[in-house]
Amino acid sequence: MVSLCYSKTIVKALEEELVRAQQLNNLRLYRVVRGLLWINEGKSWSEIGQAVRGECQDGRELAERLAGEKGLGWLREQRYQGRGRKSKLTAQQKQQVGAWVEKGPQANGFSCGVWNTALIAELIWRRLGVRYNPRYLSTVLKKPGLSYRKARFISDRCDEQEYERARRQWSEQTWPKLLEQARKTGAVILFADEVSFAMWGSLSRTWAPRGHQPVVKTRGIRKGLKMFGAINFFDGAFEYREARAYTLTPEALKQLKADRLPTEVMAGLTGLKGQRYPTRERFHQALDGVMGREARVHYQHRLQAVAEGSGRFNSAGYIEFLKQLPARFDTRIILVEDSAPYHASREVRQFKAEHSRLSSVSLPVFSPEFNPIEKLWRNTKKEATHLKYFNTFDDLRASVLRVFRGFLDDATKVIRVMKKLRTNAGIA
Repeated sequence: MVSLCYSKTIVKALEEELVRAQQLNNLRLYRVVRGLLWINEGKSWSEIGQAVRGECQDGRELAERLAGEKGLGWLREQRYQGRGRKSKLTAQQKQQVGAWVEKGPQANGFSCGVWNTALIAELIWRRLGVRYNPRYLSTVLKKPGLSYRKARFISDRCDEQEYERARRQWSEQTWPKLLEQARKTGAVILFADEVSFAMWGSLSRTWAPRGHQPVVKTRGIRKGLKMFGAINFFDGAFEYREARAYTLTPEALKQLKADRLPTEVMAGLTGLKGQRYPTRERFHQALDGVMGREARVHYQHRLQAVAEGSGRFNSAGYIEFLKQLPARFDTRIILVEDSAPYHASREVRQFKAEHSRLSSVSLPVFSPEFNPIEKLWRNTKKEATHLKYFNTFDDLRASVLRVFRGFLDDATKVIRVMKKLRTNAGIA
C-alpha cells in the first residue's frame, strides 16, 4: 500500500483541477489528477499506473512530477497540451490552396466570381480529397495569408501590370514631387472630387431588436444632390459648390402664369420650355434673348426660383466650381483630381490655361483610395443621409449643408481623413 499523503492545500487544489478538467472536457488531464488523488487515498502504485496508462509507467512517476520544481504549475500546463486534432492539410497544400484562391473561382472551374468558404471547401475536396466544414474553413484560410476583402475595379483598357506600375509611380514619385514643389513655392495642394447624395437616402447597419430589421421610409424619388468639393492638404480648408441646372418645365411655366407675369413675358418664356441650362449665366443669356435684359433683371429672382434644380457633372458645372478656387486661395494651387472625362475637356483645359496659378495632376485610374476626400464623403453620408427620410429635395440639401458647415467650422474633421497621408509627409 502507498503511504504518501498530501497536505490539505494540495488536495484542495487537486480537487479544483479535477473539476476544471471536467469543464474543459480534457480526459487526459482528468485521468492524471484522479491518479494523484488516488495516491493520497492510498491505492497501490500498480493500480494507479493501470488507471493512467499511457501518461506514465506507474503512480511513482506521477508523484515525482508533482513534487518537481513546477509543482501544481505542471498540471496547469496540461490543461490545453496536446489538444485539438492535427491539420488535415500540410503547409505546402495550404500554400497551394492560397494560390488557387488568388486566381479566382472562374479559373478553378466555377461559374461565379465570388469566393465563399463553401466553394473553397468544394475546391479542396475536388483537388486534395480532404473535407472541411465551411464554417471552420475560414480559420484555416488565414494560415496561407488569405482574408475576406472587397474587390476594386481596374480599367480593361490597360493590363494589370501597367495599372500597378502607375499606382507605384504615384506613391513613390509623383506624390513626393508634388509635396516638395508645394513646400518650395508655398502652393496649396487641393484634393478635388464629386459626390452625389440620393434623395431616397442611404442604408447602413445599426443596432435594433434581435429578429427585427430596421425600416426607413423613402419617397422613392430618383433625384440626387450633386456636389463638387476640394480639401486643402495642409490646413484642412474645405470648398464646395452644388451642381445646379436651370429648366423651365411645364410646371414652372404654370407657376409663373399663376403669378400673373405679363402675357408678352410668358410668350417669350414658352419658347424656352424644356431647355436645360448648366449655369446661371447661360440661363440669363437665354432669358435676355427672349424678354430683354431689363425684364430679365426685374423677374430674375422669381424665374431662378422656379427653374433651378439639380444639375449634372459636366464641364460647365466643373468650371463654375474651379472659379471659386483662385478667389479662395491667393497662392499657387495644385489640384489633384481623378480622370473623369470632363476634367480634360476642351473647355476645362482652356479655363486652366487662362489661370496661371492653377495647375492640375490626375490620379491613377481606379484609385479612389489615393484621394482622401473620398473618406470625407463617406463621413458626410454617415451623418447626413444614412437611415434618414427626406420628404423634399430641400430637406436633403439642408441635411448635407449642415454637415458641410461643420467641416467649415472645424477643420480638424477634414484633417482627420488625411491623417495617414499627413503623417507620412511629416506633418503633425
